[in-house]
Amino acid sequence: MALIDMNSNKNKQLHTVRREGFTLVEMIVAFSIFTIFITVAAGSFVRSVRIQRVSLQLMAINDNMAITMEQMMREMRVGYNFCTAESIPNTLSATVQSQCASMILGQEIQFFKKGDVPVRYRRTAQGSIQKGVGVAEDEPIDVCAEGESVDGICYRTITAENTDVMGANFQVLHNDVEVGLLYPPRIVLSFSITSTDPLVKTMTSPITIQTTISARCGKQSCPADN
Repeated sequence: MALIDMNSNKNKQLHTVRREGFTLVEMIVAFSIFTIFITVAAGSFVRSVRIQRVSLQLMAINDNMAITMEQMMREMRVGYNFCTAESIPNTLSATVQSQCASMILGQEIQFFKKGDVPVRYRRTAQGSIQKGVGVAEDEPIDVCAEGESVDGICYRTITAENTDVMGANFQVLHNDVEVGLLYPPRIVLSFSITSTDPLVKTMTSPITIQTTISARCGKQSCPADN
């Protein structure tokens, strides 16, 4: 009887020890739940970091494009003799009309500032906005060393490297071209921009920005008339 009691006690102890541990199935289930939790948490963290990165990039390109457009609008408000490849007033000289006709449709605009100096803005194939200013014959040869000289106009990029201008459209709205430019023209600027960062291009669509400028310089108030 004593032996039976001892074996019975041992069996009870072993059975109790087994109940205090984890079975293989329980370990697999617990590890699977833990793995899923870590995967979801890590994915959420990575996504939040990406969203923050994209947001900062979008803010940067918006700020840069706002500064670029402000520079363009300041000059256009006091400019005159505006033209594009599709809008060439017959009041312009034959030379200027030829210059306007040689520009890329919708991608370039030309006007003149005080001193009859030609100014151009254009979108390049690389996705940047460039400003071109006429170079006088008596200016130094290296005046356009940091830019690109084309047909007597020195071009320099004015947008940041992180800004990709995917599309641009320059429009000049004249009011009475047949009779004469009685009133200052209106200029419509439209741009489609994004970031050069591939992640931003993947996660977002291009941003469209458009504005209209009314030139202050009329036929009787242009700097060239004074």
